Amino acid sequence: MNYKFLAPLTVLALVSIWPWPAHAQSSLAADAAVDVLPVAAGLTVTAKLHGDPKVGDNMLMIHVVGADGKPVTGAKITLSVAMTNMDMGTTHPKASDKGNGDYEASVAFSMAGPWRVSAKVEVAGQKTVTKNFDFKPKTGGGDMPGMDMHEGHMDMGAMMGRLGPWSMQREGSGTSWLPDSSPMFMKELPKQGKYDVDAMGFITFNGNDSGGKRGDSRFFSNSMFMLMGRRETGGGVLGLSLMASLDPLFNGEFGYPDLFQTGETAYGQPLTDYQHPHDLLAEVTASYSHPIGGGLGAFIYGGPVGEPALGGPTFMHRPSGMEIPEAPISHHWFDSTHIAWGVVTAGVNSEKWQVEGSVFNGHEPDENRYSPDKLRLDSASGRVTFAPSRNLALNASYGFMNSPESTAPGVDEHRLTASAIWNLPFANGNNLAVTGAFGRNISQGTNSDSFLLESTYLMGATSIFARWEHVMKDELVGVPPGNYMINKFLVGGVRNLLVRDGFEYGLGAYAGFYTFPGTLEPFYGKSPVTLGVFVRVGPGRMSHDMH
Repeated sequence: MNYKFLAPLTVLALVSIWPWPAHAQSSLAADAAVDVLPVAAGLTVTAKLHGDPKVGDNMLMIHVVGADGKPVTGAKITLSVAMTNMDMGTTHPKASDKGNGDYEASVAFSMAGPWRVSAKVEVAGQKTVTKNFDFKPKTGGGDMPGMDMHEGHMDMGAMMGRLGPWSMQREGSGTSWLPDSSPMFMKELPKQGKYDVDAMGFITFNGNDSGGKRGDSRFFSNSMFMLMGRRETGGGVLGLSLMASLDPLFNGEFGYPDLFQTGETAYGQPLTDYQHPHDLLAEVTASYSHPIGGGLGAFIYGGPVGEPALGGPTFMHRPSGMEIPEAPISHHWFDSTHIAWGVVTAGVNSEKWQVEGSVFNGHEPDENRYSPDKLRLDSASGRVTFAPSRNLALNASYGFMNSPESTAPGVDEHRLTASAIWNLPFANGNNLAVTGAFGRNISQGTNSDSFLLESTYLMGATSIFARWEHVMKDELVGVPPGNYMINKFLVGGVRNLLVRDGFEYGLGAYAGFYTFPGTLEPFYGKSPVTLGVFVRVGPGRMSHDMH
C-alpha cells in the first residue's frame, strides 16, 4: 500500500461519510431541537397532558386548527419524545385521530426531569408545522413498573453503575468517571442468575500509511471486547469485568504504524513509530461498593489484570476519543497503565466526588501478549475526581511506577495527570464530547510533558472527530539524542452504513498532520501526512429503555 493508492481511497471515504444536506437525516430528529411556531394563516397546534406529568405513561392530547379556524381531521402527526438534559433515547409514540381536530398519544417519561415532546403536523395543502412542548415529571406515584425509586435514585438493573448509585454512563474504564450525560454504546445480554450482564467494545479493520520517510503502511485491526456483570448483595453491589483484545492475533509483535509513537518493545527493541498491540487479556477484575452513610459510599476494586487510579479514562473509553482509530502519541503520559498485571484500588465517593488510591504493577506488559505477566504490587497512585454537573467530569492523579520500561531496568518514573471531560447532549440526539488533558512524566530528574485536546461530534449516523497533541518525545530511536517537541493533528469521521440487531457497521477515514523540529526532517521528511481508512463494528448507542 502507498500514497498513490491510499490518498484517493481516503478522500472517497471522507466524501462518503460526510453528512451532505441532500442525504441528511429525516427532519424528525432535526426538528426536535427547534421550536417552529405556527405562522400566520397556517396551522395552530396545542397540546396538554391529562393530569400532571408523571414518571411512566401519560396521555397527551393534541388539538389542530387550520388556517380557516376550523378543526383539522386526518392530519399526519409524528411525535418525538426525549429528555433535554441527558441521553435517554428518543421514542416515537403513535397519535390516534379522535375526530374534531383532537388527537391522543400515550407518552412515556422513563425518569424524573425535563422532557420535550416534538409534534410535527402535516396536512395536505398547508405548511407543515413543528412545535415543541416541555414537561417536567416528578418522582412518585407514577413510577414505571419494575423501577424501584429510592433516595432519589433508580434501580434500573443493568443500567445502574457498580461503584455508586448512578447510571452506568458515569463509569469509564477501571474506576474512572465520565460525565453523567455521556453516550453509551452497549448491548444488554440475558440475565445470568442474579447477574445483569452487558457487553461493550468494538473491532476495526484498518488500512493506513503513516507517511514520511519513516512511515510504514499496513492493514491491521484494533479491538476491545468487554463483558460486565452486576448484582446486588449484602446491601451493596458486586461487579465483575472481563476485557480482551484480538490485537496480538491481527497485529503481531509490532502493532500498527503510528508516526512518533513510543512505548514498549518488540523483539527486545524499543518500539518507535508503532503502536504496540494490547494483551489478549486486558482486564479481569471484581469490585464491591457499599453505602457507608452521610451520602458517602466506599468501594474496592482489583484483580490479576486491570487499571489503577492513574490518569483519566483510557482513550478508547472516552466519548471524545472512542471513534478515533489511532492511539494518541501521548498515550504513555496519560493512561498507559490501563493494563496492569496486578492491581488493587480502594476509594470513597459521593454524588460529586471520588477519592481513591491504588497499588499496582508498574511494569509495562511484556512482549508475550498471550500469556499472563508476573503479578506484582510494586507501585502506587492516587486520584481525585469531581463532577460539578451532569456534563462535566474533572480528575487529577499522581503515580509512582517502579521500573516501567524493560529497556531501562531500575529506572523509576513519577507521573502527574489532570483532565477535563465535557459532554453536551442535544435534544435531537446529537452529542458533542470534548477532552482536555495534561500529563507529566518525571524520570531521573527530567520532566517530559504532554497536552491533548480531542473531540467527537455525533450527528445522526455520522461522527466527526479531531485530536491535537503536543508531546515532548525523548524516546525516538535512530535520531540524534534529544527531547523533541512533536505536534500532531488528526481529523476524520465515520458513518454508520448499517444498523442491525443492536450493532452498528461504519465506514471511516482520517488524516494526520505533524510539526516537529527541523533536526528531525532528514529522518521523517519535511511534512509527513498520515492517511487511513477503516471499517468499525460495535454495539449501537443505548436508548436507555427501562425494564
